[in-house]
Amino acid sequence: MRIVIGETNEISSAGQYRLDNEPVSVEARLLEIRDRRESTDSGKAASGRVITLLVPEGQKIPRGIESGDYRIYLRFVHRRNARV
Repeated sequence: MRIVIGETNEISSAGQYRLDNEPVSVEARLLEIRDRRESTDSGKAASGRVITLLVPEGQKIPRGIESGDYRIYLRFVHRRNARV
């Protein structure tokens, strides 16, 4: 038996290799949703909401996502037969 504490999943294997500029679909879990904070920029995103997501397969997130050079699209799919 092997017990490892603090190890992350394998970054990728040869069969999962992809280029950073290829579109990829990633499933995420909703952690929190709230209204945006008031700012001095009153005209922008007046009806905006802040969503906190957890991406279990973090290796699918492109490197440099924080640069702002990526567009992110959200698609909401209702889970059928989900138990609460």
